[in-house]
Amino acid sequence: MVTNMQFKIAPVLSFFLFFIFGALFLNSAKAQEVFLSKEGFLKAAFQEDVPRRKSLRFKGEVKETAQKIMGSNYKKIRMKYWRQDQKTAWILERIGKVELITAGFIVENCRISSIHVLIYRETHGWEVKYPSFRDQFVGINMVEGFKLDKRIDGIAGATLSVNSMEKMARLALAMNSLVPEINCK
Repeated sequence: MVTNMQFKIAPVLSFFLFFIFGALFLNSAKAQEVFLSKEGFLKAAFQEDVPRRKSLRFKGEVKETAQKIMGSNYKKIRMKYWRQDQKTAWILERIGKVELITAGFIVENCRISSIHVLIYRETHGWEVKYPSFRDQFVGINMVEGFKLDKRIDGIAGATLSVNSMEKMARLALAMNSLVPEINCK
């Protein structure tokens, strides 16, 4: 026998379940934050005179180098970049803890001149978007073994995001050195 009380509980329970699932969905949707569009990054890098996109085929030395830095599971068809004289711009992605971080790297005369977090999707480690962290990379070059020539200070609670940003910086510098018109040797 169904009581009057059961009919009153069912809508309330449905409302709370709907509210909980809605809050979870909205919370995960808010985790992605766009700080700078690809177009905005490229315009900032090249002062409105954005060159045509170029690419390195992901085979041979390009593939070997990228996989040494990013891991053997790293696969691409092409490494896309934009070049003007001795300046290149790279838009790269790497998983922080569980979500991708999209970042832009500007390499000029074989050194990083700036980095930008374009899209941050993680719920933790978002401090990598701040200039106080990103400015550490300015002027960095790469030394033997695909290592950076300067130590990057970490951020408490953002170790995986920091590691991802370092790997992408190393990849941008390594790929820059493989661009035929650039001589970083």
